[in-house]
Parts: sequence; C-alpha cells; structure tokens
Amino acid sequence: MLTGLLVLKMVSMGRRRFGTDFQLMFRILKALLFLGFLSVMTVLFVVCGLTISDLFAAILAFLPTGWAILLIGQAMRPVLKSLKFWDSIKELARGYEYIMGLILFMPIAILSWFPFVSEFQTRLLFNQAFSRGLQISMILAGRKEKDITSPVKYA
Repeated sequence: MLTGLLVLKMVSMGRRRFGTDFQLMFRILKALLFLGFLSVMTVLFVVCGLTISDLFAAILAFLPTGWAILLIGQAMRPVLKSLKFWDSIKELARGYEYIMGLILFMPIAILSWFPFVSEFQTRLLFNQAFSRGLQISMILAGRKEKDITSPVKYA
C-alpha cells in the first residue's frame, strides 16, 4: 500500500511540475508507471502462479484497507498537508471514486443492453394495470381506446 501511495505521490507531483510545460514528459512518466505495473503483474502470473481468483480476492481484501487510509487521511488533513502528502490522498480518493463508479454502474449498463430488462421494468411498474387487462402500449402512446376503434370521419 505504501508503494501505491508513492506512485500516487509521483503522479500528483508530475501533474504539478509537468502539467502544462512538459506534458509529453508527464505522459511518458505515466506510460512508464503503467508498463511497470504490467510487467509486475506478468511476472506474478507467470512465475508465482497467480490466478484470476487470487487477484479478485486481493482486490476484495485491499478495498477496505484503502478506504480506511482515505478516512484516516481526511481526519489527519492538516498533518498531511504539512508533510505534502495531501495531494496523494486526493489522488487516491479520485481513483477510488472511479473504481467504485465502475463497480456500481457497470452491471446496470450491461443489463440495460438486454431487451428483457426493459420489459421486466415495464411489467414491474405497471403490474396493477396488467392485472386489470389494460394495454400499456396505448397508455404510453397517449391514445384513447375510442380513437383507435372509431372510424375516421372526413368533413
């Protein structure tokens, strides 16, 4: 976890120093960090025999730990500002926000692609109308039954 905080500190310092003047240098720094992470994960998978279930268990184990570090960091804000670690805590919080958004909304986004979910939602919302034998398509279209059954009269 300390390594993660140091990486976040490097990224936040790089954003401040290389943000506008040396944007190419900052992108190279981020690419090197990504390649380092990718190489470490490759070594862990090949040499140590890491599996996807191990990775999932580690993620589930470290999510509460990182959240606790965030809460402790918020409580110790003045101390962390004086030690120049407050930017790292903010970067960690931003990363957690992204990850939690993905975890929470990805199943909703995936399920919204399937047509049976909208049918199920309509059935759930208009259950009483279905039990009465009403046709929901007419209600949703805003048409009345008289408009549909009556013949069209021309003047």
